[in-house]
Amino acid sequence: MSQQFDPSLVRQSYRCELVEELRSTGSKVVGDVTLLIPKSLGFCWGVDRALAMVQEARVEYGARPMWLISSIIHNPRVNADLRDQGIGFLRGEYSLESAWENLSENDVVIVPAFSATVEDMDHLRDRGVAIVDTTCPWVIKPHKRTLRYVKEGFTTVIHGTVGHEETEATCSLILSEGGHFVVVYSIQEAECLAAFIEGEANTDELVGSLRSGSFSLGFDFDVHMQHLGVINQTTMLASESRAIGERLRVALSNRDGEAELENNFRDFDTICRATQDNQDAAAVVAEKNPDLYLVVGGYDSSNTKNLARVGQRLGVPSFHIEGPHCLGEQIEYRHRSSGEILQRGDWLPSVRPLSVAFSAGASTPDTLLGEVIERLLELS
Repeated sequence: MSQQFDPSLVRQSYRCELVEELRSTGSKVVGDVTLLIPKSLGFCWGVDRALAMVQEARVEYGARPMWLISSIIHNPRVNADLRDQGIGFLRGEYSLESAWENLSENDVVIVPAFSATVEDMDHLRDRGVAIVDTTCPWVIKPHKRTLRYVKEGFTTVIHGTVGHEETEATCSLILSEGGHFVVVYSIQEAECLAAFIEGEANTDELVGSLRSGSFSLGFDFDVHMQHLGVINQTTMLASESRAIGERLRVALSNRDGEAELENNFRDFDTICRATQDNQDAAAVVAEKNPDLYLVVGGYDSSNTKNLARVGQRLGVPSFHIEGPHCLGEQIEYRHRSSGEILQRGDWLPSVRPLSVAFSAGASTPDTLLGEVIERLLELS
C-alpha cells in the first residue's frame, strides 16, 4: 500500500469552526463565560495517519470485507463512523461471532494505532489476510527499545496500564523474545517496586501491591530484578514517568552502589511527543486557574485520562467526560483513580463571570469537542 497520506482530509471531515477559532486565539468571551483552550489538543499526527490509512485502504481494496481487530483509536464517535462505513470489528462490543476464527485471504484486517500482540499478528499471517498496519511510529519506539533491553539481559519496567492494547502488545513482544517485564501504573506502584529492590519489602508484599498481570510468566525475583530498563506506554503522564525512572534509579543505586548503575539500569523516555505537547499545553491553561476544566475523550483513552490529571494536580476542578451527553443537571465523568463512571450534581460553578477551560485527547475529533463547548454554553 502507498505510504502517502493526506491528514487534511481526515481533519476536514471532523472540522469545527468554533474549535478552530479557539485554537487560533486561545480564548473567547461569550456573554459572561470565558472559554479557554490550550494551543495543543485533539487529534495527533498518529491518529490522522491511522484514519487516512483506513480511507486509503477502502479505496484500494474496494468491496473486500474489511475488519478492525478492535477500536482503531479510543474514541466511540470515530469508531462508530467506521462501523457506518461498513468496517467490521473482530473484538469488543460490536464484534461478530467467530469472525476472528473464520478470516480468509479475501479479508482485509486493520491493525489499530496502538499496535497488536505477536500472537494476533501471527494469526493474521496464518490466515493469509491483507494487513493494513496503522501502528503509530511513536508506539514502535518503545518496541525497539525493549528489544534492546531483552538482548542485553534487562527486565523491562513498563510505566503503563495492564490490559491497555499498547502495553499488551509490548508485553507480548518481550515474551516472544524470551524476556521478562513488570508493569507499574503509578509512582505509588513504582515505590513498591523500589521498596523491594532496597530490601524493605518481600516478594509476597510486592506481588500483593501490584495489579494482576503486572509480572511476566515465570518471573524470578532473584534473577529478573537485577538489571532493569524503563520504558513508558506512550500516553502516560510524562512527569510521572520521569519520576518513576528516577525512583528506580535511586533504588538500584542504594542496593548496588552508584558505580554499578551503568551495568544494571537503563531509562528511556518513550512518551509520545503529541502526548507531551498536549500535557504541557493543558498545564499552561490550568495555571490560569479556571473555574472548571473539562477534558473530552473516550473513557478508555489513556492520554485523555492523564490530561484530566494535569488539571487535578494543579487544584483545578477537572472532569474527564466523553461527550456533550455527559453534561446536564448532573455531570457524568470518569473517576481518575477508580475508573468508575460516576454522576455528580452541582458541578457547574455559579460564579459569574465564569471561566471554563477545555482540552481533548489525541483521539478526540474537533466536532465532538465543539459540541461539548456548545452544550456548556447552553447550560451556563
